[in-house]
Amino acid sequence: MEQDCLIRGLHTGLNLRAVWAETTNLVNAGITTHDTDPAAAAAFASALSAAAASAAMLDENNRFSIRYEYPGSLRGMIVEASDDGSVRGVPFAPHVLDNGPCGIGDLYGDNDGMVYVTRSTPDGKILNSGQTRAPLADPANDLAFFFCVSNQLETEIRTWTEWQPDPQRPVARMSVLMLQAMPGCDLELFGQLRNAMHGAAANEIRKKFDLAEPEQGMKKLLTELAYAANIEEFDPEKCVFTIGIKPVWQCRCSEESMRRAMTVLGKNDLEKLFTERPNPEIKCNFCCRSYKFKRSDFFEDK
Repeated sequence: MEQDCLIRGLHTGLNLRAVWAETTNLVNAGITTHDTDPAAAAAFASALSAAAASAAMLDENNRFSIRYEYPGSLRGMIVEASDDGSVRGVPFAPHVLDNGPCGIGDLYGDNDGMVYVTRSTPDGKILNSGQTRAPLADPANDLAFFFCVSNQLETEIRTWTEWQPDPQRPVARMSVLMLQAMPGCDLELFGQLRNAMHGAAANEIRKKFDLAEPEQGMKKLLTELAYAANIEEFDPEKCVFTIGIKPVWQCRCSEESMRRAMTVLGKNDLEKLFTERPNPEIKCNFCCRSYKFKRSDFFEDK
């Protein structure tokens, strides 16, 4: 079984940030939780992996909430990632193939979608937010586009997915690489690396990534990627790497949080609800866990 991990790197000579993550267990948990069909699973896995990589940008006690909206049958999804490595999400249309096979245009629509990103604290304080078009028909690429446009931070995100015929574990291996041009980075060189990320050489580099020694694997990956991009001045000794917190599928819901959500209905609507349904059940959209409540959870009997 592949072990999920995250490695953060900075090349001090090129002013380049790199994040590599293995997200196999994470995406399998998300896909099976929502019972997504293959088309929805591919998009959802891309979104979850991109969110996991982007969480390396977060300060302590920060989280990203990323909402995708597409005009096609996929409709979109919400993904959240926190600095502690926890990731969760919900696809809006987990069974897009119910009406038969469909192509990329059918899934994402003929027009651009939208991506909305909010950075906040656990208590709900919004630190910043933004939105851009989602023109690339892939959640990972659309998130990179957001960072380029909204944050003015040149970013490229590439995901790799290997599938297998196992309904309990449909993804054999999932990897993601994020490169970002920090202040002072030569954007021409960054463009060469960006192109190399999507070339055939990158596929071979990814296959050889050493999961047993991720820091050395990261250094070798960037070195070979720079070689594929024809960057002769790349010095691997100027790469500084740290092991980040492992990304993991984890929901933040609880009985108390669901109880608070129900109080939004107000006293009169709650009274009506318990009259019609003595033991109402509420389900978390992110993890599909159900919570049952009694009238005494909200009212003191006279």
